[in-house]
Amino acid sequence: MENDMTILPEQKKVRDSNMELLRIIAMVLVMVVHANFRALPVPGVTQVAANPTSALLQFLTEGFSIIAVNVFVLLSGWYGIRPKVNRFAELLFQILFFTIISVIIASIFAPKELQPDFWKRFFMLGDGQYWFVKTYIGLYIFSPVLNAFVDKATKRQFATFLVVFFAFQFIFGWCWEATTWFKAGYSLTSFMGLYLLARYIHIYPVRCWKLNKWADMAIYLTIALLLTVLMFYLKKMGQLGGIWYFYNCPLVILSAVHFMLFFSKISFKSKIVNWIAISAFAIYLTHSNTFLWKLYDNAIVQWFNGIDSTLIFIMYVAFMMLGVFWASILLDKFRLLLWIPINKLIINNKQNII
Repeated sequence: MENDMTILPEQKKVRDSNMELLRIIAMVLVMVVHANFRALPVPGVTQVAANPTSALLQFLTEGFSIIAVNVFVLLSGWYGIRPKVNRFAELLFQILFFTIISVIIASIFAPKELQPDFWKRFFMLGDGQYWFVKTYIGLYIFSPVLNAFVDKATKRQFATFLVVFFAFQFIFGWCWEATTWFKAGYSLTSFMGLYLLARYIHIYPVRCWKLNKWADMAIYLTIALLLTVLMFYLKKMGQLGGIWYFYNCPLVILSAVHFMLFFSKISFKSKIVNWIAISAFAIYLTHSNTFLWKLYDNAIVQWFNGIDSTLIFIMYVAFMMLGVFWASILLDKFRLLLWIPINKLIINNKQNII
């Protein structure tokens, strides 16, 4: 695979550390999203009235971090996925490895989390369990078809498709949620649209994508602040407003695109950044595993309800995230060592496998 920026490491002599840093930051933002509106309830009209500062801080946090998942998919589309048998096998091996690790940890610290439906959850057969993993596997499988379209389509055909696709998603998948298969952006359909959007931006860098990098950052920050203010006042008026935090929300997509473009316009090389980024996906596989995510969330809830100081609460959560971050990275380094002989076996028997 040629520097495809998928969630798995790519064996290259030289990697783009700017985009690898983006991968790391996006993973940190995934942890932030989960610590915010997965672990904690979305502030409603009562919470906004009783503690507006806390509510505003939560909305601000979500506004800055909600781009994380879209950024991961855009990164795959930026370089393009080039599927190989051993790369796909490594993805499955990584998932299995961290599922086993999660079961071991849960059996020690939270044995009740292993029940019910252990085997169903172990193999991700329940709805919502490792939803990103399953959706990304679907994108990986469809990538040859998407790549064939990219290779054959003219620039005009490509642009027309994107306009029609996102218009359709805007109307039926976001404004009115008139379909079940966009699922607020938690879907293969939306992932394929993001993948193709990033491929187009990278292949055809038209004027609107050639802004100064600080203009890209300004757009990202402006959208984050706009979403913060919008959600605060919607909740203050008793409105739901959750649609603005959907992954297929146009503002969220635009914010993710410009956040990615900012990093694409920075150039540097760092062995340390690349070394960490190779294992970044492991962070998701640990803290969002079906057997462990409640441990992660419950700790945050207890601190939120039991600590009076907002600053101390943030410090507690930050230190826990730092621990999860490094524990996951180091565990994945061990996983990579285990993978070496398996990878050699697959490569040596590739003809027989296919």
